[in-house]
Amino acid sequence: MRLLWSLLFCWASTVLAQQASLPFSFKVSERTENLPTYVSPPLPNLYNTNATLKVGWGIDSPTGHVIIDHEAWVIFNSGNQYGTQVKVARFRGADFEHTTRQPDGSIDVEKDVSTHFCGGLWYDTITGKLYAPIHCEYKHDMNPPGGWCRKKVRLATSTDKGLTWKLQGDILTDQFSEGDDWLKYSGSFFEAGPGDFDFFADSAGGYFYIFSCNSYAPKNGSMNNYLWFNEVARCAFKDRMAPGMWFKFCNGTWTEPGLGGHASKVSMDSYGIYGRLMYSTFLKKYLRIGVCLGVVDKRFTDLGFRDGSIYISTCDDLVKQEWSPRVKLFDAPENDKFGITLTDGNAVDPFICGNTLRIYNYWLYNLPSRAIDVAFADGRTVTAGFPRYGSYAYEPLRESRDSIVGRRTKIVSCSSPENIYSDSTWVIQNDPTFYSKQARKCDIPGNSVRFSFTGADIYWRGVADRDGGKADVYIDGKPEGVVDCYYKEPLPFQFAFIKTGLDPEKTHTIRIVIRNEKNPQSLGTTIRHMAFEYTAESYSASAGFSGVMGKNNWLYQQGDDKKFGNLDFLYTYKEDMRAGNERALTPNCWGKKELCLVGNNYQICGTRDAVRTFIVPHAGKIRIEGMIEIEKSETAALQIVIVKNAGDMLLSNVVKFAKPVTVDFVTSVQKDESISFIVKRNEGKNGEKVIWDPTITFLN
Repeated sequence: MRLLWSLLFCWASTVLAQQASLPFSFKVSERTENLPTYVSPPLPNLYNTNATLKVGWGIDSPTGHVIIDHEAWVIFNSGNQYGTQVKVARFRGADFEHTTRQPDGSIDVEKDVSTHFCGGLWYDTITGKLYAPIHCEYKHDMNPPGGWCRKKVRLATSTDKGLTWKLQGDILTDQFSEGDDWLKYSGSFFEAGPGDFDFFADSAGGYFYIFSCNSYAPKNGSMNNYLWFNEVARCAFKDRMAPGMWFKFCNGTWTEPGLGGHASKVSMDSYGIYGRLMYSTFLKKYLRIGVCLGVVDKRFTDLGFRDGSIYISTCDDLVKQEWSPRVKLFDAPENDKFGITLTDGNAVDPFICGNTLRIYNYWLYNLPSRAIDVAFADGRTVTAGFPRYGSYAYEPLRESRDSIVGRRTKIVSCSSPENIYSDSTWVIQNDPTFYSKQARKCDIPGNSVRFSFTGADIYWRGVADRDGGKADVYIDGKPEGVVDCYYKEPLPFQFAFIKTGLDPEKTHTIRIVIRNEKNPQSLGTTIRHMAFEYTAESYSASAGFSGVMGKNNWLYQQGDDKKFGNLDFLYTYKEDMRAGNERALTPNCWGKKELCLVGNNYQICGTRDAVRTFIVPHAGKIRIEGMIEIEKSETAALQIVIVKNAGDMLLSNVVKFAKPVTVDFVTSVQKDESISFIVKRNEGKNGEKVIWDPTITFLN
């Protein structure tokens, strides 16, 4: 029996382990001299507004090139991506580096939508038509202000080699692009949209591919670089990239429409790649080469992945999108150049190479730019050792159909009494990036944490870090493998372990046990437990919050002692300031300041009670949980009430500053009954902000 358990454990460990190496070796050489102007502009040009070729901000996005009649044509924006008549610089020559400038082209577009020729081009030798997918940014002035703009991909065509262009329409958009209301998304984030892409023409397979860099942007606050991701769409060659003929890859199929459809993450290890795609006839593999997608861009936020090195991931079949773990191709952790253009080793072909290729790496004003020559050979190369799973927000994003992003779970923080720790050596570590701003950590081998749940799937959030150790994972007493929580920098948004397909009717127990070993590079054996998530029909107010009344079963209301009435969504209001000035406030909430306000995780009473109501979708037993606290005022005391069907009192209490009230009880419900969470008005005075994020979970 002991031998059987040992074999099972080794098998499970192998399943969890990533490929330790990939079947090739390589040599690289770097060059920073004698590069073409469009990837390495002369310094005076960066600041010379009268320069005929304005490439300063042009290298904010990768430069595209295409082969036309056996010549290399390099085509990109000439510095005015946000204009209504966008100039297009054109160069032609023997290869990417040796070209002569041609007369500028142009394209006319509407106001407030950018036009970036950044992802690549394709020339139809039969018709003589040039095709260019266009990266577009819009709604930079969205209201309320979000963490990022909106993005989409359009198609432009030219019949005179890029001298004049015609806009054909959108080909890839996010889900809610038609209504253009990003506040329709549930929860704290919205989908910025597919953009910042690279384009690949797979002549052997008969499809065009666009690998987009999408992101879940915060509705309020700074961009979280960890929540950028790759998605991919394709169009058959016969359909010539036409609008309506693109289809997104989603959970293994290509049936989701490019316009408004859903997509899955294409993770390629724990993050996507911002770079380009090429096929190597020597390796007989598709290569995706670039920087880590979550890398910190200090223009926006300091939160993100720290290593700016250039990585490579491989794939045998683009239909399946099964990408390998990544190998570090060019070791440069401090690299601040994110733009990538690929050619074969002769600087000609943008799509196919042999055993050599060239990487052009550049970005904004971050000179010097570089060219990196890569020569592949037989052998094996150790992979980079990224954690197995990617970065995911702490709340499920309900609009997504990605199996993990859109998971239906209940999250249980490390501070919940449902976690059973082996002893008191699990100490609190506070960190603003952690769920509930804390984790429990321990470095003593043999110590453990366990958690029991009823459901089909279990997710463990264990933080990777420089001193991260290894842990054995058991479910129902059976070994599931070893998780390595080492990484060279903190990665708070990772899943350390995921197990799906358990019996949904049974109660299971997951147990995490610290091992007496570590990764050779780790500084310690510390395991940081942040949270468990398990499959459940659970509705939290913040994760379900949106600008749509009734979405996810939540209503936003005002009330008095007799009845409730629905509120209007408050996009903006003006507040008086000193000297008679006003400022616009954009709260992303329901109500009016003097009446009452209901936000994603708070309620503020005014002349009316602030009410959040849940409409029960079916009969059953529910567990109602939440902590209620007053945010600031040290003198406030407010009555909070939970009622069923506007009359049946389930709870009544008074919450005071620094004395939070914890709610946790079970009740039976019928379909279409209502559960209302009320902050009572206080003698007609405007109340203080009450933080209250109730969660309703159906019990099996």
